[in-house]
Amino acid sequence: MFDAPTLISLIGRRVLLRGQFVGPVTLDGVEDLGTTVSLRVRVSDGGLRETVLDVEELNDGASFEVLGEAMNVVNGAELFDLVEAQRIEHAYAHDPNFAVSMSGVRGLPHQIEAVYRHMLPQPRLRFVLADDPGAGKTIMAGLLLKELRLRLVADRVLILCPAPLTVQWQDELHDKFDERFTLIDSHLVKWQLGESPWQQHDRCIVDRFRQA
Repeated sequence: MFDAPTLISLIGRRVLLRGQFVGPVTLDGVEDLGTTVSLRVRVSDGGLRETVLDVEELNDGASFEVLGEAMNVVNGAELFDLVEAQRIEHAYAHDPNFAVSMSGVRGLPHQIEAVYRHMLPQPRLRFVLADDPGAGKTIMAGLLLKELRLRLVADRVLILCPAPLTVQWQDELHDKFDERFTLIDSHLVKWQLGESPWQQHDRCIVDRFRQA
């Protein structure tokens, strides 16, 4: 038997209201009016409509019918975020230089060759970037990091560099690759009152000569 409490439990379900609407509609709201029930439904074009039925009409089997399972309704922004996340997760399989495409850098030929022709294809990534100063080692490291992150194989990252370059690495990784790193030093360790910063942060930069 369909009564107001039962109908409330069906909100979100697809129903047929014969004689009221053409085709299935989604039950959006229910109001108990005593001997009658007010139903608010969402029609196929997304608009909201209302109708009032008495209890006999609801239970005669000819005017009201429940269809299928409950629907999960999401707004446009949530749907866009879901589709975009799936696109990014699988894009590297279709765009071999995807990290370049989505970052704020224009890789030089030797940087692209190093990352995409020599480093990424290897089964074990163990390399030394030993180019001259100014050749873009930070860019190459950032591209490699971004590609590994897109492939979900570099969730936790530790960067060791000389003390004068820690802030530079942090800024460049953020500005060019939208990767946020935490600088780990003695001040942060003291501020966290004994908690391990390595357990609190997944991406860290530390002075290679400092013991944090």
